[in-house]
Amino acid sequence: MAPNKPRCTFKECKSAAQRIVGDCGFCDGHFCAKHRLLEDHKCSGLEDCKKESHERNAAQLEAERTQVIRGV
Repeated sequence: MAPNKPRCTFKECKSAAQRIVGDCGFCDGHFCAKHRLLEDHKCSGLEDCKKESHERNAAQLEAERTQVIRGV
């Protein structure tokens, strides 16, 4: 007997979960194409994700900041 395909873990959704892109690293759920985004499956880790992204973007902007060279 073939193994069952993983199903979307969103409430009452019965669609097949997508491999790799449907896996949420914040809540460890497996989701279909419709629910794969954090906002769409109301992820419990959404705030952590936003905070992490903000910190990463701030660090990138700081690294790319133009420095003024005086006396040239």
